[in-house]
Amino acid sequence: MSSDFREKIIVSFISGKGAIGKSVILSLIARVLVEDFSKILIWDNDIFSPIQHFINNVEPNTRLVDVLENNLTINKALTKINERISLIGGGINELDFNPEISDVLIKKFVELMKEHDFDIVFIDNHSGFSKTIVDFCKISSLNLMFLSDDPTSVLDAYGLTKILYKAFSINNIATIVNNVIDKEDGMEILKVFNLATTNFLKKEFSNVGIIYYEKELKKHLLYQDLFAQTKNNAEFIQNIRNISNNIINFVLKHQRVV
Repeated sequence: MSSDFREKIIVSFISGKGAIGKSVILSLIARVLVEDFSKILIWDNDIFSPIQHFINNVEPNTRLVDVLENNLTINKALTKINERISLIGGGINELDFNPEISDVLIKKFVELMKEHDFDIVFIDNHSGFSKTIVDFCKISSLNLMFLSDDPTSVLDAYGLTKILYKAFSINNIATIVNNVIDKEDGMEILKVFNLATTNFLKKEFSNVGIIYYEKELKKHLLYQDLFAQTKNNAEFIQNIRNISNNIINFVLKHQRVV
């Protein structure tokens, strides 16, 4: 991790495959953490198919893709979700297929970090592998790998983990299991993933939590502020709160040892 970011809490949300619930859980974790942190940024790093503006029910006047195309200052793309959470929205453009765009994205990210003192930054990366994924994982305090009950998600997550860990020496990776029926189901998924990483990478990665299926979440997809408030004492949000604490604890522990 670059020394410029060593004291910042930057969490990259990554997955081997799409449609795994990564973006929705990121948004909920941000809402839970506003209980303890006052300035949170969600950076939608998916230029090709962003979703954070949709989930958070806001339409940025300027998106990240506009900043890149027109060489605008990154502040132009900063959009308020609520009083404590801000968003840098993505865009839809062929730029995502250009590996050199990662250098520009990092440059804009650094520019924003210098101008704003965010307590926490969440980076919502596209699924799979790219130079952008590698570059942002390198500057993140934690890289949160998503697993689900889809068998291919475990295989794809292992493949991405192997590339990041073996080829690029990125070891601050932890797992989170999403959208499973119960704890037994989640532990079985973790068991398979850990068996692969232990046997082939000689390393077992920490787990920050298991998230069980929540029927009500679909109804509030565009109203996550309301969902977090009305379900504040519900078991699902309590679980998200515990996972959020685990994320912060992981980051603080890692910062002490690097």
